[in-house]
Amino acid sequence: MKTLNFEIAKIQELDIETLQATYKENDVFGNPLRDIYHYQVINNILNACKRSGLKYDIQDIFAANNNSKQYPGVSILPQVAATHGANAPEAHILRRVYTTIRIHDGETDELTTNIAIAYHQEGLQVAFGTTVKICRNLCILGAEKIVTNYGSGKISNDKIFESVDNWLRDFGNYQERDLRVIEKMKSIICQKSDVMQLIGMLTSIRVAYDNGIGDIKQQLNNYPLNQAQISIFTENYLRYEQEHNIINLWDVYNMATHIYKPHTTEIPNILPQTAVLFDVLNNNYNLM
Repeated sequence: MKTLNFEIAKIQELDIETLQATYKENDVFGNPLRDIYHYQVINNILNACKRSGLKYDIQDIFAANNNSKQYPGVSILPQVAATHGANAPEAHILRRVYTTIRIHDGETDELTTNIAIAYHQEGLQVAFGTTVKICRNLCILGAEKIVTNYGSGKISNDKIFESVDNWLRDFGNYQERDLRVIEKMKSIICQKSDVMQLIGMLTSIRVAYDNGIGDIKQQLNNYPLNQAQISIFTENYLRYEQEHNIINLWDVYNMATHIYKPHTTEIPNILPQTAVLFDVLNNNYNLM
């Protein structure tokens, strides 16, 4: 079991045993504050993987702090820390946890498949998709492969786990469809003018979304990239473009998805932004 020190880094990597040992936050009736504990979500999905007969393992578990004074990502209980130590898992309440479970069946040298779990103050999100091995970029290629228990499209926790069962039951078909979409993306050559146009579109979506202009919020439940991320994406593209003569849509897509990690994106935004990015590209390039 690991110790935790969020003063050194606001993102900590841990294992399931350490997560299970952290303090369990309950309501006044003694029930989990958000109906289910983070480790229970992970264990339920691991059990679904086991029932499916697929080969799997936990790839990552990250816990993150955030700057909210009212409801921070991490709280340390002084009375427990006094007994167990300030870095003991038992003294920590973790409210922002991001987990990936890797499915090994059908993986290639380039690609595998992940189930991603984002547990945070707003609720629970679970997604399923092809993942680039070398950089661990998750590809949510279709709105039906992300579910949540809050917001406009919310479903119950039971329905979330039912969705996971359905993804795993139809694993081969989902994987085959993803590979077809990825091959199509690789076949679409992007000139510099195409990427500049895309950057302009992403900026317009961000401005419209943040300022409530038009019906963009009715069309999208998030924006693909915020302004800081657009700047990172643009810089990464300009550097990449200097070194490569031919750039395809898959290359461009991966430059964006590489940003969607706990170290560079707030955990509640990772999965919805990933899904919305593909929706925008699909609408413009007819990928499906």
